[in-house]
Amino acid sequence: MQAILAWSVSCYHEAVNQMSRLFDDLQQFIESYGVRVVLRKMDIEKPGAFDGLTIVINPKHEVTAASYYLAHAFGSIVQWSAPTGRARRVYDGLRDAKRGRREDPARFEQMLAEYRTFEQTSSEHAVWMLEEIGHADAIGDYTMFFRADIEAMTIFHRTGKEPSWPEFYEEWKRRVAAGDIRIEPFTPTRISPFQPRRIEHQDVVQERD
Repeated sequence: MQAILAWSVSCYHEAVNQMSRLFDDLQQFIESYGVRVVLRKMDIEKPGAFDGLTIVINPKHEVTAASYYLAHAFGSIVQWSAPTGRARRVYDGLRDAKRGRREDPARFEQMLAEYRTFEQTSSEHAVWMLEEIGHADAIGDYTMFFRADIEAMTIFHRTGKEPSWPEFYEEWKRRVAAGDIRIEPFTPTRISPFQPRRIEHQDVVQERD
């Protein structure tokens, strides 16, 4: 029994160390592009924030989720830094469409679809980065996590209330295991060199009520 317990504890610490290495490797890769990564304690419902030049991660969240939010935030910064201005159009368009959804529900649905595409592209950059830094083994869990996140945020934009993440994510995983939901993989999309620029402050939110 003691041998089994010792083995279990050893495996637990190895898993924790592996995810810590993932966070460290992500930080090193992201900072090589000129984007700072800092840790700062915030409300538990705010896993992170970013402004284009800096990504802030809340250390109150366990390291696996923190690593995934870090990867996704950088994928978003890549899009916000593109000279096309697409990110601004998507977010401004969705904001305007939500205000006028009664008068023009079709435009709201169109802008919500564009928002979902934007979030998916952020994750496509993220999984490419996971491969690039030697952590392809994390892609499956990342994909499960952020497919659920996209759905939770879609509910928020439709209803004005994001579902409680812990319960939502557990139910999401149960439905995936039961075959009720099929998880589509994210297609890795290369991150080319770019010039980070300051953008409007973006909070990463995770409802807990």
